[in-house]
Amino acid sequence: MNKKFGISQATLIATLGIILVLVSTYVPMLGILALTIPVPFAIIGTLCENKYAFLSLLVTFFVVMFCVDPIYSVSTCIMSVVPGLVIGKLAKQTINNDGNKFEPIYGGTIIYIICTITFYFIAKIIFKVNLIEEFNQIMSSTFQQQISIMNEMNVELYKNLNIEGILYIIKNMIPTMLFLQGLIASFITYYLEVFMLKRTRILSLQKPTFRDFYLPGNAVGTSLLLYLLVLLLGFMKIGLYTESIMFNLQMVFNFMFIVQGIAVAIYYIKKWIKQGTGKNILISGLALGIFGTMGISFLGMLDSVIDFRKVRSYKSN
Repeated sequence: MNKKFGISQATLIATLGIILVLVSTYVPMLGILALTIPVPFAIIGTLCENKYAFLSLLVTFFVVMFCVDPIYSVSTCIMSVVPGLVIGKLAKQTINNDGNKFEPIYGGTIIYIICTITFYFIAKIIFKVNLIEEFNQIMSSTFQQQISIMNEMNVELYKNLNIEGILYIIKNMIPTMLFLQGLIASFITYYLEVFMLKRTRILSLQKPTFRDFYLPGNAVGTSLLLYLLVLLLGFMKIGLYTESIMFNLQMVFNFMFIVQGIAVAIYYIKKWIKQGTGKNILISGLALGIFGTMGISFLGMLDSVIDFRKVRSYKSN
């Protein structure tokens, strides 16, 4: 990347980001555009120097604060602008690096989770708003309305529904939901950035395909270590919600191994179709059909250790 991008280009791209913020706020029908807010800032992170990236963050904060309100400005900057800039910087590192093509997505997922937690504490301490309680109240009122409608329609299934139990499960799943939200948001941000830069012929970033997906490092060893650590904390009885932590760890790793298992299956299906070996496809399809998601998760777990597809540029330790 030889072309220099200075403050004028950064200002122009940041203006596009601010327009997306304002449009998604004041035009309810276009609220879905909020998903694209991090994309211009990811482009700034990739093309511009750190000082211009920081200036774009400051400008966005003050413009949104005066045009909307301070809380929304803080929310936008922490949960959209900062993750976008970080994903852009990670994408910039992959230009001349043959390492993990999914690094911007992995790093983006982590930064989205960190930023969400950070905003929760800022909202609670500075703005005196408890986001979890607000979320629970919204969910409770939604369930109450749905049950009321179903009762009026004489639907027996919903009469004995335990709302408190459902809310308890949802509350325990918040860490998993944060992870999935971060993963989806980073995926959308990075792929839209790649598309925009390629479309405008400014830069050609690596676009990882789903069949090449793999977990970073030794995912099996990491998951086992975390399980043992949580068990140890449970035995120590230090007041942590170890059952909830264990549940969320299991949910996250199961999901990731399933995704990797699906990627392995797609890789081999395409390979066997090209080779014309329909017998392998039939046998593998029957095996996965019998074992279901458990079999796919186990396949993904094995691939994270053995690397069947030879897609990793490094080996897990």
